[in-house]
Amino acid sequence: MTVTQRAKCARIRTGASLMVLVLLGCGGQALAQDAAGQTDESTEVVVTGYRKSVESAVNTKRRASNIVDVIKADDMASFPDANLAESIQRIPGVSITRDGGEGRSITVRGLGSDFTRTTLNGVEAYSATTGSTLGVMAGINRTRGFDFSTFASELFNSVTVNKSQAADMDEGSLGATIDLQTGRPFDKPGFRMAASAQAAYYDNNKTTSPRVAGLISNTWDTSAGQVGALLSVAYSERLMQEDGYSDTSASDYSDANNGFCGVAVDDPNQAGSQVVNTAIPYVNPLSGTGTRPAGQCFSGLPSNAAAYAKINQPNVFLPRNPGLGRFELDQKRLGVTSAFQWRPNDNTRFTLDAVYSKFDQNRQDYALSNASNNRNVNGASTAFPLFAGRVDSQIMDVNVTSSGQVDYMKLNHVDIKHIAEYAETTTTTYMLGLHGEHTFSDKLRGDFRIALSGSEFDQPLDVFISYDAFNKDGYVWDARADARRPFINYGYDVANVANVTFTNAGTGLTPDVRIVHANVKNTLSSVEGNLHYDLLDGLTFHTGFLKKTYEFTSRQTQRVYGNNTSPAAKTDGKLPFDFTKFAADFPNLGSLSTVLTGWGEGLDLPAGSVSAWVVPNVQAFISKLDLNCNCVNSYGDWTLGENAVRGGNALANNRAVTEDDTALYGMVSFEEDLAHGMRLRGNAGLRYVKTEVTATGYAGTTLATVTHSYDDYLPALNLALEVTPTFTTRFAFAGVMSRPFVGSLTPGGTVNTTFGVQSVNIGNPFLDPYRAKNYDLSFEWYPTRSTLLSATLFYKDIASMIQSITSIEPYSNTGLPLSLLSSGQDASTPYTVTRTRNTEGGYIKGVELSLVQPFTFLPAPFNDFGTQINYTWIDSSVLYYLSAGTATTAPTTTRDQFVNVSPNSVNATLYYEKGPFEARVSVAYRDEYITALPFKNELLDANGSYATTNVDMSASYKLSSKLSINLDALNLTNQMGDQWSGKERRAQRVFSNTGRQIFLGVSYTF
Repeated sequence: MTVTQRAKCARIRTGASLMVLVLLGCGGQALAQDAAGQTDESTEVVVTGYRKSVESAVNTKRRASNIVDVIKADDMASFPDANLAESIQRIPGVSITRDGGEGRSITVRGLGSDFTRTTLNGVEAYSATTGSTLGVMAGINRTRGFDFSTFASELFNSVTVNKSQAADMDEGSLGATIDLQTGRPFDKPGFRMAASAQAAYYDNNKTTSPRVAGLISNTWDTSAGQVGALLSVAYSERLMQEDGYSDTSASDYSDANNGFCGVAVDDPNQAGSQVVNTAIPYVNPLSGTGTRPAGQCFSGLPSNAAAYAKINQPNVFLPRNPGLGRFELDQKRLGVTSAFQWRPNDNTRFTLDAVYSKFDQNRQDYALSNASNNRNVNGASTAFPLFAGRVDSQIMDVNVTSSGQVDYMKLNHVDIKHIAEYAETTTTTYMLGLHGEHTFSDKLRGDFRIALSGSEFDQPLDVFISYDAFNKDGYVWDARADARRPFINYGYDVANVANVTFTNAGTGLTPDVRIVHANVKNTLSSVEGNLHYDLLDGLTFHTGFLKKTYEFTSRQTQRVYGNNTSPAAKTDGKLPFDFTKFAADFPNLGSLSTVLTGWGEGLDLPAGSVSAWVVPNVQAFISKLDLNCNCVNSYGDWTLGENAVRGGNALANNRAVTEDDTALYGMVSFEEDLAHGMRLRGNAGLRYVKTEVTATGYAGTTLATVTHSYDDYLPALNLALEVTPTFTTRFAFAGVMSRPFVGSLTPGGTVNTTFGVQSVNIGNPFLDPYRAKNYDLSFEWYPTRSTLLSATLFYKDIASMIQSITSIEPYSNTGLPLSLLSSGQDASTPYTVTRTRNTEGGYIKGVELSLVQPFTFLPAPFNDFGTQINYTWIDSSVLYYLSAGTATTAPTTTRDQFVNVSPNSVNATLYYEKGPFEARVSVAYRDEYITALPFKNELLDANGSYATTNVDMSASYKLSSKLSINLDALNLTNQMGDQWSGKERRAQRVFSNTGRQIFLGVSYTF
């Protein structure tokens, strides 16, 4: 090497990866110096800001015995992202699901939030919320999964994703354990204070909202020892709007809802009618065998013969519930963390952590939906033909693709619903934990933790009201040009209130007013203790116990008299709805209605598309009819109960699960110098867990309680071999388990005893957990303190899964009481039974590649840049049951990838930091993935999501050592919600726009 080359290599060596040094021609001498960790003190750079947080995360990963990935804040209350989920997705193997424009749940190495434990300061956490009606997370979250949108990112100092399990770690995860760590006063002793304020702009609805945060911390030396206290508060508001097209019910074949009106022929048995109203054979065995019911085309109007012939074929699918939707959220999020620490002496320390979050959401949903395609005869008759649905509609023109998907149709005699729903919800999340540590001697140490955590979702108000437009002709749905943006012509002026009815066109049936109150609670109380004894230098024995009780309760009440109820008087003489009083006070619907405008502005819709329609003004209805009184008033019966007369049954959502878990473990950790300068460290142990389950739920109208228990022995091994000072290879193995979804454990469910369609949908309290064996092998290169180049191979051998399977069984197999049966039925009556069951598992295997590299080896100005890049490839397979089979037939099964698994994902961040200015741009890409399989019993097909690419950015400038201005922007490319139905058919389930979010503000530190 020449003198010039040596000088060049000396200049670039600090901060350059080994690979870069080789590429630049720096030979063995420079490489040897770098590998030995030698640093010229005169050239050492003081690292600050985002670069500092990256360096800290790299070093935490390097020192860990387990396989972990970490995100660090560069200072207190300065987490590097505006949204916690958006930050976590930068970790290799992690993908997030956005809902309503905000990251809410995560998937780690192909396993979703129900398989991933989330902890707050080491204590397991839960959160129950509700999601966008246009998203895959719609409805109330009644699962174990954690919702990351309930907390502000400013409250956290670090996020650690543990991808391998150790015997001393709490069980319950097949995917990963994610620990969210808040600040503590001893982290940075002395007085510290920070404050920030931002204005958030949402371009979908052109609104601005505030976002503020503050932290104060101090430590003191007292006669009783060192003490410290910390308090942080974050508050934000958010006004979000999402517009989209959706067909969220599974697309269906022609006769699933008993087809359309038939064709015109002469039928002597039907005077005055040209439509064959005799029984018609089913054309698809998945819908039924034999013939469809006769006499359901009450209009007597024929379909077009050519169109009917095309649609009346097996395996032809058409939109079942196509419509337009708007979803609005008015959110207020308050988060508070506090920590008190006391170190009475050098051997003892106590920490009291408290975390609290209150997440208020006022939600409004609007829809314009073709109701007919989603209905069968629906209780209609010749005397009462309204609400008959598809069986009373005519198909006049249609186009069917080669895959069997209808992409164009013209219909007559359809019913359209104009829908509005308003809900108020609050999610409260909390954690209180006392952690104590004490050193008894040079060899013996111990610690304990007592904790209480939980989450409560409360929905004190949810009112759904719809108007009906009956028997409209000329409805056109055309997706031939663009499946994502179908052209829809409703055949009438949808913005004119005169074209809709609220009191069901004089039928005398109560109008469609649905009122629901709901509450979901998750609580966890735990006590744990651990002892650590040094057997030898570098060899420590660990043992401990964990006792915890998890309680889940779900409660729901709804309007006893639901939509379209008979007007028969109650025993007290009151009517469900007083038509006379309503008509006198509201002779037209104008004062109770509003017109939704500006719909679809960001969707690039076809010319002539609907952009406005009339909807009920729910707030006006609530105010003028006193709908939320839970009473009978002059307008009708608005009382709530668990069992409704019509329009649904709330009993299925009244259930509870209690789990008492006891765990004991023994583990050794070790660190040993080996030959040739290598060093081995790690841990090995065994964890025993006993789970006792008590599940309560309604079987029909009977409350049932069932107990069940199971044991697990979970071995774990983690090895980290430092081959050189800069190269580490790791191996990990663990037996893991994840407890069943709480919704699957209810002993009850819903029962339909109507002859001909008798069915039961029940849970299974005797489910065993998901169980798997995890294997990991990683290779990590740390050429410098801030650089990482790694490759990780992982394999999850999943021995058991849990699925909902449908089969035909005698009623006696359900375990439900015979008293629920209708006249003429007995224990041997065949029922269509859908229940959750343990099934055969599958595997998940993959590779994670990661590079963390500051560009300090490059000439100015490029030396102020740096990057974080990771790529994950996943291959997965699981056995799906399409049906359970019978005593004489084998079950129908298929193998496919796991739900929510993207085969390829890439996360990349390019950052710049020089003097007072820093900026970064992050890109997150994930392949398309399936969201449900099968989406209907017996049907070998899936729903899924298209690939997504999200681009976010952040920038800040220090006006002084204490004052900074900052800018954050999410979803710069305006990534759409984009979901499909059918792998080959590619019908559009959802295409929605949430828009960009921009945050501008200042921060100040003391």
